[in-house]
Amino acid sequence: MGEDSSRQHKILTNRTIALCALGLLLFAAAACWLLLALYGDGNEASKTRLEGVRTVGTVVLGAGGAVALLLTARRQQTAEHDLATKRHDLILREEANADLRHDAAERRITELYLKAVEQLGADKATVRLAGLYALDRLAQDNSAQRQTIVNVISAYLRMPYELPSSAPGAEEPPEARRDRWEKLQEREVRVTAQRILTEHLDPALRDAGRFWEDIDLDLSGALLIDFTLRDCRVNNARFTDATFAGETRLLGIEFTGETWFERATFTDDAWFCQAAFQGITRFDQATFASNARFDGTAFTGASVFRDATFLGESNFDDSVFRGRVVFARANFARTASFRRTSFLDDAYLPAVTFNRDTYFLGSRFAKDAWFSQVFFNGNTSFEDATFSGDIRFTDATLDGSPYWPSQLTPREADHFDNTAPD
Repeated sequence: MGEDSSRQHKILTNRTIALCALGLLLFAAAACWLLLALYGDGNEASKTRLEGVRTVGTVVLGAGGAVALLLTARRQQTAEHDLATKRHDLILREEANADLRHDAAERRITELYLKAVEQLGADKATVRLAGLYALDRLAQDNSAQRQTIVNVISAYLRMPYELPSSAPGAEEPPEARRDRWEKLQEREVRVTAQRILTEHLDPALRDAGRFWEDIDLDLSGALLIDFTLRDCRVNNARFTDATFAGETRLLGIEFTGETWFERATFTDDAWFCQAAFQGITRFDQATFASNARFDGTAFTGASVFRDATFLGESNFDDSVFRGRVVFARANFARTASFRRTSFLDDAYLPAVTFNRDTYFLGSRFAKDAWFSQVFFNGNTSFEDATFSGDIRFTDATLDGSPYWPSQLTPREADHFDNTAPD
């Protein structure tokens, strides 16, 4: 079997080709000599026979040329088929190599990701910092992994943590000193984690390739330290049960999705100036232990401050509520200012307590405004405020006496006897 195969695929040598060509020449010479010998006498019959032989030869040569042309076309077709097969094989190899490179890259990303996550669980703060920076670099180089890595860093910030004491005691035991030192180190790690999250949410960094678009944040229950987002853009954001230690600055930030601050606690001043809330915004049962500033803030979706507590001064001057707003049972311990605030949809403030001065100067109520059972105390002014729609001040009081804005008659200030829903 092997000998037959090698014999079939044996290549002709130059000597064989030369001998075949010589044989063909000799055959042609012999044929010519024979034809001249038989029909070379010059008579008409011989001429006729030679003419017939020439015609037959021409036909044979033409047929041979046709056969040669057919063989050439077949050979060309075979060559093209072989070329197409090779090209297809090359494409398959390139695809296989691309798959191998992709798999290798994915394995590399997975290895780096697992190593960085493992570093986050290390005992030493320096190792945890290295893990955070590794995740930052991995997310920067791989856009498909950014939301996952943001989720990992957010989960780290949601882990339980207590702030260290401000200063050691006079006779602090070694265990307490070590615990305070570890908490201080962990504080630095957490501040770094916050900075990694926030520095990539600024659209101004888009040209530099540092902006991470369409990011969701879930920091529910997290302890956030001096949390700052300035001119940033976030999609959906959850801060439910979060504690904001130190000043909170969310200046000029844009929340394009839903935003949740339910039961959040702000231990110091909270600044939301010039912020934009596009979707539903909830501050239910939120506690502002110090001043709350919402100057020039725009609320596009429904805004809910139900049972919120404002222990410091609260300022909503020049804010715009384009969706329904609810302040049911909110408590304002100090001055509450809503100067030039626009309520372009229904405004529900039933059972709200204003313990100090309250200002709605120049405010605009474009639709229903319900102040049923509201307790006003101190200086209260609705000067230059405009009302439209259903206006209710049922059982509203100012320092214990019935109250309604001076520009409204009692009938206009209370169209119906029933109170506003929660």
